[in-house]
Amino acid sequence: MSTTAVLLASSLFAYMVWSVVCLEMNVRKARALKVPLVRIPFDVNNNLWVVVQPLVWKKALACLPFPWSRYPNFVRFSNRNWHFLEKSRPGTLFGPVWALVSPGGIHMHFSDPDAIQDIFSRWRDFVRPTRKYPADIVLGVEMLAVYGPSVFTVGLDDWPRHRKAMAAPFHEGTMRMVWDESLKQVGAMLHQWTTRSDGAMTVLSLIDDLKTLSLNVLASTAFREPSALQGSNGMKQQGPSGKTESYRDALSVVHSNVILLMMIPYRLLTGSWVPTKLRNIGQVATSLRTIMAQVVADDLTALHQGCEGTGGPSPLLYAGRILSNSPGTGSASMGEANAKRRRKGGLSVDEVLGNTFVINIAGLDTTSNVLSFALVLLAAYPEVQEWLYEEICEVFLPTQEEKEKGQGYVLLFPRLKRCKAVVLETLRLYPPITGVPKVVTSRGTQALRVGDQVLAIPPGVEIFPLLLGVQTDPQYWSDPYAWKPSRWIVQQQQQPQKIGGGEERQVETLLSPRKGTFFPWSEGPQYCVGRKFSQVETVAVLAYLFRSHRVRVTARPGDSAERARERAQACVNDVNFEFLLKMNQPNEVGIEFVRREDRD
Repeated sequence: MSTTAVLLASSLFAYMVWSVVCLEMNVRKARALKVPLVRIPFDVNNNLWVVVQPLVWKKALACLPFPWSRYPNFVRFSNRNWHFLEKSRPGTLFGPVWALVSPGGIHMHFSDPDAIQDIFSRWRDFVRPTRKYPADIVLGVEMLAVYGPSVFTVGLDDWPRHRKAMAAPFHEGTMRMVWDESLKQVGAMLHQWTTRSDGAMTVLSLIDDLKTLSLNVLASTAFREPSALQGSNGMKQQGPSGKTESYRDALSVVHSNVILLMMIPYRLLTGSWVPTKLRNIGQVATSLRTIMAQVVADDLTALHQGCEGTGGPSPLLYAGRILSNSPGTGSASMGEANAKRRRKGGLSVDEVLGNTFVINIAGLDTTSNVLSFALVLLAAYPEVQEWLYEEICEVFLPTQEEKEKGQGYVLLFPRLKRCKAVVLETLRLYPPITGVPKVVTSRGTQALRVGDQVLAIPPGVEIFPLLLGVQTDPQYWSDPYAWKPSRWIVQQQQQPQKIGGGEERQVETLLSPRKGTFFPWSEGPQYCVGRKFSQVETVAVLAYLFRSHRVRVTARPGDSAERARERAQACVNDVNFEFLLKMNQPNEVGIEFVRREDRD
């Protein structure tokens, strides 16, 4: 045996021994917590396992004639997609709290609503992990700081300042623009889908088109940058020089290469020694920073002069408003100006850019993902489309004067409750993030009550409020695994004095789930600031699409309605969790939009 082979074998053996030792040490610590525990041989976020695990499942275990439930616990919970595959079953097997123990640490999982509420409210005791976020990707929080510190990467003491600045843009004026721009973009998208030159009707690139729609809405509302869908996937492609024409184009390239840019600073990719493809990505990332920095400078200059700046609702502008008494970005005393901004509660330029980047990246995929799941599910369930259409016919009738005054959002969005129900039900079963990771702060052991038990959780232990686990728990949801948007609509009696006299009538309101049983945007003080932004965009898209069209599964020879539904349902359940929960083959089933007056 060669020396190299001996070294490799010795290294592998040493790694295995080290892993076993770490596992047993963590098991001993976990037993002191007095909760059920499951051993797994690899941390699901271990770098090597992230690479090897898909091959193990697709090439080996998937070939075995066993259903998922028949595999032993250490196999099932080693799959990085176990949150989606297991749903509420761990709570049934192990109870409201249990620990997954690996060589990488102790990972406690909670499906008790009261404990989950406690975790979210105590954000200084249970903090976002500093090693990895989200839970199922191997990325440090600090890696999100591509352009500067952000609300996701700063420490506890600095977080309130960032949160206050980044929450400012998401006001009702922004929502009106999101509504109007979403209607404009979905109109263009629907036109492309239904007027293909080859006469075919099947949507070719559902995810890409929806991602482009979200990108255009972000670019328009944040930077007043007009854009239209282009080509089959709607995106302009990066030229060979790596240069782009706009914020929208630059963000699309950066978004496509975000994992690379999180791992390698973009400044290191611009050198002449870097391969051309990587150098182009680095140049685009540099261009994006230049574009955002210029908007900051223009906004602050305009604000100092008493003008409106770009007029957009972006974090750039509103962080700029907070800093408007500070010197402009072009001054020689930039460091002093940034320090003064922080003392006043505002953000430095780098902090504004860092927050803008993470908000755009986070909002782009999450919204398009939810819409993609919703449209395939609606194609599978035409009766839900008709249920939506009943509401849209009643609600979606603004006058031209109201449209011109920008009143569509104010008048329509609050009334489109069934459209919201479709979004909420889709998020209940197919949330972009399937668990919300936290870690016990280094400030000391934290007490947490779960039912009659009080746990003493030491620092460094990761805890996961099980989003999908509690959102599919039969204790809180009837028929929990079924996609039923109607569960979100509650009939209430409206008193005569509230409707101008006459008899009582029933009105539809949205269900308010029990606290701690539904939290797709997280909960507590650290809930997602873009929650309403995404709701307005998704509701506008659904309302526009289904007021004049229906969606159906593209027929195959010999297809029955039930078989088409099964194919669509299988498509949404064939998922993976890389950066977010996504369908593996969203275009495989095939969906198409037809006008309501057209015959099937």
